[in-house]
Amino acid sequence: MGTQAVYKSYQQLEDEDSERYLKKQADIIERRKARIEAEGHKCTVAGCGQAFKEIFLLRSHINDHNEECRKSMKCNQGKCAGLKFTNRREYNEHVDMHKEEARLKIINSIRSVLLYNKHGLLMEAFEREFRGMTGKQVPYKLLGFNSSYDLVTNMPDVVQVTHLAGGQTLLLAVPDKATEHIAKMVGNQRTNREGFNYRTGEVLASVSRDVIRKIEKTVEGKTREVPEFMKKQVGQLVQLDTFEEGLDLQEFKEVYDQEFGYPLEYQCYGFYSLEDFVFHGLDGVVEIELDGFSWKIGQSGVKKAAKTPKVQEVTSEVKDNVKKLLDENPFGVSTPTFIKSYEECFGKLNLRQLRCKDAVELCFLIPDVCDVNKAYCGDFTILPAGYQIEKETSDRKMCPPLWVLGEVKNNVWKMLRTLSFGVSLPAFEKGYEGYYGTINMEQLQCKDMMELCRRMQDVCEVKMDESGQHLVRPVNKTGQEDSATINNEENGKIPAETLLNIKRVLVKNSNRVNLSRFDYKYLEIIGENLNHKRFGFSNLKSLLRSLDGNLFKMNWLAIDPAIKLLTGSENTVVEPDLVMECVVQAGWVSVMKVVSPGLIYLQMEGMTEKVKNMEDRMDHFYTEEKAG
Repeated sequence: MGTQAVYKSYQQLEDEDSERYLKKQADIIERRKARIEAEGHKCTVAGCGQAFKEIFLLRSHINDHNEECRKSMKCNQGKCAGLKFTNRREYNEHVDMHKEEARLKIINSIRSVLLYNKHGLLMEAFEREFRGMTGKQVPYKLLGFNSSYDLVTNMPDVVQVTHLAGGQTLLLAVPDKATEHIAKMVGNQRTNREGFNYRTGEVLASVSRDVIRKIEKTVEGKTREVPEFMKKQVGQLVQLDTFEEGLDLQEFKEVYDQEFGYPLEYQCYGFYSLEDFVFHGLDGVVEIELDGFSWKIGQSGVKKAAKTPKVQEVTSEVKDNVKKLLDENPFGVSTPTFIKSYEECFGKLNLRQLRCKDAVELCFLIPDVCDVNKAYCGDFTILPAGYQIEKETSDRKMCPPLWVLGEVKNNVWKMLRTLSFGVSLPAFEKGYEGYYGTINMEQLQCKDMMELCRRMQDVCEVKMDESGQHLVRPVNKTGQEDSATINNEENGKIPAETLLNIKRVLVKNSNRVNLSRFDYKYLEIIGENLNHKRFGFSNLKSLLRSLDGNLFKMNWLAIDPAIKLLTGSENTVVEPDLVMECVVQAGWVSVMKVVSPGLIYLQMEGMTEKVKNMEDRMDHFYTEEKAG
């Protein structure tokens, strides 16, 4: 039988290389010591050759040589050794010339050490790298400084000094015209924290992104050149049959990552955004075309047939979603509230795909679903189709937009739907503030809650009971509205996946859950909220009522009815491996939370920046603006 091959790990190979290097250096030092013991320290001045056992004796001897040359006005440098001057002024000028040559040589050495490190070097690492490259210590004393730090801080045209939060000092090379092309090539390299100097990469990995941006802006701000290999990659990407009609600019970064296996780091080339990279860095490689309200990337130099203009059509799904939203807000909403409510209930509203500039233009395209009213101040109110607007009795300039009172009406209408017998005026005002916040009476042009309720005669009425207390009650004009709502809710389509999730919740809780705890249990087991509005139901109770008798039984007369799974239904529940399916791009992730072996929360590395920006906006909103 043959012997089985044993492979070493990467770390073991690195350790072996390190041991060999240290052994080699130790051998060099031993040989040098042996040579010095045998021959001593020799004087390198031409024509001398005297040897000394101690180094300090050699230095004293060299100082004597220098003093002798200074008195006799002789140059002791290699290329003009023995050159004698008869004039002290000419001799000093000649010495200054040699000092300037030495200074320029030192500057070039410092710049060459730092230039090949994309994100610079730490001060401690710089001294080691300089000694390793030139074979000498940093000659700061030759230029009249007390330390290497004093030297680099007094050379702003060669080195930029950055102080990090941990107390470290980072040195960045400042290229000149002769080395600018090298700086560009280094700047175009991919970012790698495990690069030439491990210690510097280790420190930079722990600093904030703001510091990294500052460093990249300093070092790479002048490159703005895309490497040829990346241009070829993008050219091959847009030539794929999948993108014959063009590649959407917003999807370009994600497609590049999936195709080539690593992210598109356009910031490394000096570009500030994806648009800046495509428009200015890929000029001549791809063509940019405006398709509706989005940019498409296509092949350069390819003639395309003239496209017939498309008629803007809104999908039936969006129409149904808008109709459901306005059924829940029958008195109108403002444009920001419309977008916010839509995305909370139905997901992202992509206006670009609908070829619309904003939500107002979208509403104008579906007049059979909604109407748009424009106030004198310019604000728009989105209303259900056929909404009868009351005639304005006062000056139109002084009237607020319809949504100001309309949104309050929507909130009051939702609150009073389950309070058919009414509620006292103080309790109603307190409950409203608890649900929706304080009412701006000045904006509504009302003195108090009593006057506001009397203005909303189509939503509520204020009556006095036998004890003299004012009660706020909903206005029921006909029973048709409630019956229609019930019918719509009963006809709401619930996906099979949601039904399966409801079964899983009941099975996990011994086939029984109270209505008040159902939302919490659903979130705990499934990992997401049960959004009843998405399926066309006004509340959770109406959604579950539509399933009563088919999936489970409920006693609706109880204060907190229990939801009991029908006998035999638990056997039809199949535990899925993955309840929520979605396409996930390849890349590194961070495990944020483990709820169970089948439910794990992950965060893509590319989302870190978005989460940071969201935290910054929240911090600004709640602390600086104090709007929360």
